[in-house]
Amino acid sequence: MNELINLVKYVPYMLRNILIELRYHLKQYVFFLAMNLIVIFFAFMLLNLMTSEPIEKSTRVFQLSGYVIFFWMAGALFISNFILPRKGFILNITNLPLYVLVNIQIINFFITFVISLIMLLIIKSANGITVETSWLGVSYFIILTYLFLLPVCIIISLVQQRSREIAAGLVILLMTLPILWIPSSVPGVLLNILKLNPFYFLVNGFQESMVIGTSAFYNYPNHLLFLVELILVYIWAGYLYKLLKDELNMKKH
Repeated sequence: MNELINLVKYVPYMLRNILIELRYHLKQYVFFLAMNLIVIFFAFMLLNLMTSEPIEKSTRVFQLSGYVIFFWMAGALFISNFILPRKGFILNITNLPLYVLVNIQIINFFITFVISLIMLLIIKSANGITVETSWLGVSYFIILTYLFLLPVCIIISLVQQRSREIAAGLVILLMTLPILWIPSSVPGVLLNILKLNPFYFLVNGFQESMVIGTSAFYNYPNHLLFLVELILVYIWAGYLYKLLKDELNMKKH
């Protein structure tokens, strides 16, 4: 955990390598961005063909806002699985900690998320859809998402599963989030079970901040549950990192 606290000293390296990573793997990021933009565009096109009801359009903004933040998560989680096979040698020759490379991936996919969100906002405005967006809430849940992605991506990069397993896990995760469905359509008992998932808290909180406003701030039990989960996942990531550090030849001394 002390190494995570010292993250600031690696910021210059990360800033240089963000652009390098984007340049050398441009097709990868363009693919993820194109998928987001195509889904957003066709979702609104179909919506305009099928209905003009304001509630339906607001619901679509709710779902698509969850979709774009999920794709930030999904991209970072999926690519983290390949960090060590692709770039493990950098850690050995530079003595950098693993979380520096993880951060680069998270930030690069965050860039695709921002572009997708801007596209969503432009199309929303073009369609005359009015929502009660809380930008404080949006910023808050973006920060929480980053704080949660960092240890989770570290864990994934350390355990290294087959790409099919990671992809299947992301599909299952997508099905459990309020993107393809809305919370009001799910039985209360099942919804309470789904809320135990920290990804649900992040996605739903971001959606509510985008469409409803500040209501996501007032669900204190969910905030407390997420805080406990966040602490536990940091402890787990720190334990795995320490356990596997010697095997990865990443000793500092």
